[in-house]
Amino acid sequence: MRSSAAKAGVVLSVFLLLAPPLAARASSERLVYDQWMEIEMNGRKIGFSHQEAHETESGYSLNSRSVMKLEVQGTITEISGSETSFLDKSFRPLRFSYVQKMLNHQQFFEGVVEGDKLRVTAESGGNVTKKTVDFGDQVYIADAMGFLLGQKKLEEGMKFQYRVFLEPVLDSETITVEVGKRTELDLDGKREKVLPVTMRFKSFLTVSYVSAAGRIVREISPMGFVSREVDEKRALSFPDQTLSFTTLLSYSLVPLEKPLENPGKITAMEVRISGLASKGLVPEDDRQKIIRESASAPEGGGSVAVELSVAENSASRVRRIDRTAADARFARELAPTIEAQSDDPKIVGRAKKIVGDEKDVYNAAVKINKWVYSNVRKVYTDTFSAVETLKTLEGHCQAHANLFAALAKASGIPTRVAAGIVYSEDFKGFLYHAWPEIYAGEWIAMDPTFGQETADATHIKLMAGDKASQLKLFEFLGKMRLSVLKVER
Repeated sequence: MRSSAAKAGVVLSVFLLLAPPLAARASSERLVYDQWMEIEMNGRKIGFSHQEAHETESGYSLNSRSVMKLEVQGTITEISGSETSFLDKSFRPLRFSYVQKMLNHQQFFEGVVEGDKLRVTAESGGNVTKKTVDFGDQVYIADAMGFLLGQKKLEEGMKFQYRVFLEPVLDSETITVEVGKRTELDLDGKREKVLPVTMRFKSFLTVSYVSAAGRIVREISPMGFVSREVDEKRALSFPDQTLSFTTLLSYSLVPLEKPLENPGKITAMEVRISGLASKGLVPEDDRQKIIRESASAPEGGGSVAVELSVAENSASRVRRIDRTAADARFARELAPTIEAQSDDPKIVGRAKKIVGDEKDVYNAAVKINKWVYSNVRKVYTDTFSAVETLKTLEGHCQAHANLFAALAKASGIPTRVAAGIVYSEDFKGFLYHAWPEIYAGEWIAMDPTFGQETADATHIKLMAGDKASQLKLFEFLGKMRLSVLKVER
């Protein structure tokens, strides 16, 4: 059971992509950019990307595609994404469409900029959701960043910032760009002068090497990801054996010096998390409290360390609450989201069948937890939304959490999805994971992936919220270290 370890942070860091066929073009459009790159992780090829840009009357059209292949439970699995976007002459977006696919799972986004708002339509599992997000007039899209840098006259020592919209999470972040000193790279046996360009958002950092022609010839990202420019034939070729998904998971592992015994029985724990970039990153709630926070870590790396106590929710603090009694305090936690479509008729119908006449919030949540655990097959590939999970009845931690959240919200239970780390017996360390929390007098963590009515104390929360909130995971990914100070069973 506990071998089902989590991967929310890994999927975010992979950040792959793509979708619909390339848009039809007028014959007057001029090709101004065409680039193929192969993607490696720790020296092993796992995928490729392709982007081309055309100049149009109103600005530019961009078409991008990325593909990654991994061995998942004995089968080669393809994760792909594609995007078609239209920019004005200042490289700011007018509209875009974005699709991501994994096995038979697919999610589609379409965005149209109207003034300082972005109107988004999302489709997954047959459900269509519309959302409006603040956008502003100084925002670029992540898919256009490489093309934008290539058009800019870069010079050593330049520093500037962009507000960038990250299409897969429907949120924007400030990216800081710094141009380093010119250096040389060996590119297919030839020495070529390049400018290293460091792009940083939160604690996530990539280094792109830009040639004199304005092309990114190599890009290095955390966790061993490297992209390099190649020709089309080489980009499309794959080795006979590819990286396994469990190997990919291991790169995000937070190891321990000594394995934990019977982790599912742990009711309380004290840990020390170090390597953090700043204070205030680790949240507190009803089950998780900060003991102390210091501004220097003797191990090196990040400068902040946190000592944390985590305890399983106590049954004695659970309040009996009528789930049919509306509570305005939890309007956000009861509202449908793109990932947890609690207003979808299929979700509403299933929730009624599961919960029945049960009025109590906690007891109803226990029924939902048991149903999701028993009926959703655990596979390492996640679905993109609750409706899709209900249709396929398969997925990993994010799929379990989203479906639980949708069913619970549809039943009048205030619910949010938490993301963090949990102990894995298979990997003998902590991996990224997602689980739901419901409000019944206090926020109670449940885990439908593991079948736990109250999540054990090895569940350490790093954030809670919708997909956009998961960007906070980049503050921790590949940086934190953890030691266990005390365990209670």
